[in-house]
Amino acid sequence: MSVDPTALSQLSIFQGVERDLLWELADQSQSHSYEKGEIIIYEGDRFQAKLYAVLEGKILVSKIASSGKETVIRQLPSGEMFAAPALFGDRIAPATVTAMIPTTIVTLEKSVLLQAIQKQPSLALQILEVLNTRIQEMHQTIHDLISERAIVRLSRVIYYSAQRYGTQEKAKGQQLEAKLPYQQLSRMIGITYEECVRLVNKELHEILTYQRGGIITLQDEAALVALISPTFD
Repeated sequence: MSVDPTALSQLSIFQGVERDLLWELADQSQSHSYEKGEIIIYEGDRFQAKLYAVLEGKILVSKIASSGKETVIRQLPSGEMFAAPALFGDRIAPATVTAMIPTTIVTLEKSVLLQAIQKQPSLALQILEVLNTRIQEMHQTIHDLISERAIVRLSRVIYYSAQRYGTQEKAKGQQLEAKLPYQQLSRMIGITYEECVRLVNKELHEILTYQRGGIITLQDEAALVALISPTFD
C-alpha cells in the first residue's frame, strides 16, 4: 500500500524535501504493519535493496551472541530510518528488529531513492547525517562497555533517551517520553536484570524515580549529568 505524503514528510530524512518530489516518493513507497513483539527482520536475513524507516510505532534493534545472550543496540521511534546495510554494504541484517508496539514500516526501492537524490542532492546529506549520528552512538556504546562502570553506562542511556526523545514536565520532575523497563535497560548496558534494579533503586534513588512499565522521571538532571561528565563527550 502506498504512503500518504504527509506521513512520509515526518521521516527525518525527508523533512525539507520539495513537495512534488515528496509526492513522487510517497506514490512509490510501501507500508507494512506489525503487531507488538513481531519480528520485522531477523539477524542474518538478506535485505532487499530498499530504504527502511519507521512510519508509526517503535522498534527494538538487538543482537544475539553465540552464548545466547541478547544485547539491545538501540530503540528507534517513528520518523527514523534503519537497516542501513540494505542501502550500503553487504545487505545482510546485522541485528534483529522487533516491533515494540504496533508499528508501521515504510520501504522505498533503492533505485527510486537514488533518482530522488539526483533531483534533490541535499537528500543524500540528510541520510549521511543520520548514519554519522548512528556511528557516533555505536562508538560511544562500545567505549562505555569497555571502559565505564555500569552506573555510568546506565546514566548515559537514561540521559541520552531524555535528550533524544524528550521529556514531559511533571510534578516530581521531567518524565522521559521513552519508556525504559528494567529488562531493556539491563540488555542495553550489558548487566543482569537484578543489578539494574539495584542501581536504579540504590545508586540513583535521589536522582530519578522508576515506575512500573519503565516510566522514568528525572528529579535531579544536574546530578545525572555529574555522574557521566568526567567522560561525557
